[in-house]
Amino acid sequence: MADTERDKLRARITEVDEELQAATTLSPAAARTKEFIEEKQAALSALVERRDREIKDAVEQFERQRDSYVDRIKSARETGDLASVQRNEEGLNKLTNPRLKKEAEFAPKLAELEPAVAAARAEYERLRKDSPPMTLQDKQRLEARRNDLEKLYDGTAADWDRKLDEARTALATAQEAAARKSETLAKNQQRQEAIATELSRLETERLPVARNDQIRRLAARWYGVKPEDVTEPQAGTVSTIWFASLAFVAALAGPITAMVALALQRIGAQPEVQRDSKLSRLLRRMLLSWRWRRVRKVPVQVPVDREVERRVEVPVEVEKIVKEILYVPVLTDDPDALRRALDRELPPEVVDLVRVSAKGQYGQIAKDLEGELQLDFDKSVTGAKRGSRRARTT
Repeated sequence: MADTERDKLRARITEVDEELQAATTLSPAAARTKEFIEEKQAALSALVERRDREIKDAVEQFERQRDSYVDRIKSARETGDLASVQRNEEGLNKLTNPRLKKEAEFAPKLAELEPAVAAARAEYERLRKDSPPMTLQDKQRLEARRNDLEKLYDGTAADWDRKLDEARTALATAQEAAARKSETLAKNQQRQEAIATELSRLETERLPVARNDQIRRLAARWYGVKPEDVTEPQAGTVSTIWFASLAFVAALAGPITAMVALALQRIGAQPEVQRDSKLSRLLRRMLLSWRWRRVRKVPVQVPVDREVERRVEVPVEVEKIVKEILYVPVLTDDPDALRRALDRELPPEVVDLVRVSAKGQYGQIAKDLEGELQLDFDKSVTGAKRGSRRARTT
């Protein structure tokens, strides 16, 4: 752009110099011819510039298409796809360079303008030679015009030099930034590769841990995914439900155990009495009546040859005396007071059987204090109506 602007100004200065050297004043016809030449020359330059621009764009597009076909042919040959190779080669052979077509398209217009410019130049030269001699005023006017053009050229050149310096500075800055960016990209690429390697290693270590984690296995079963694909919110939800369930069961274990113990104690304290419900009695009666009806009674006389006497030994349950010693630890600060309370609360026949012993020193609370109660009592085991009776201890 700077060179184009300078060339334009230099051409105008050259024209003024030619007029000064000719020492003639342009006639009105010569001036009109000169304007016509400038107009046609501008049109011709614009047409040539347009032709070159369109040729450049068409050739670049042609080269891109050709490179695309070449790349596709190369890829198809590497993969062994012969059909694609043949199809792309046919497309590549059909491509034609558009330069000749574009030049032929602009040739008639150029052939029309170039002779007109040449004829106008010849006419201008003829008219300029036939022009009258230059007067002093015309010469001064041309010199002033030339000086103005020189000043304009110097100002334009300085302006373009300043723009060029700024452009060079910006280019250097951009190149430095691009170099820094390239270095940063290289470092980032190395860092990315290191992070990818570390992630791969951590993933290799995570897989067996996740597959052996009970919470993740439960979550995977619930959500229908693999244990290693379970997310943190899913694992958190399942862990909350799991541990809450365990805590609830643990909290109910004590009360349920106590309730069962009390129920068993109450059952053991009750006398063993068989109580049949009305429904069971009704079912039993119906079953017996049904069996009675289906059994046919046939009187049969059985001859008895002799009488047989058998001696059967009946086991007799012997009353056994069972001695049981119970050690009951009791935390207390005053064993004597405990002894007095036991003498006051227990029956007289049991008081003599109770012994109290203390471990530790008085005044030491909740540290290795243990009261021992030894209770001796006899339990009798006798037979029941149906052949047995359980020994109960209370």
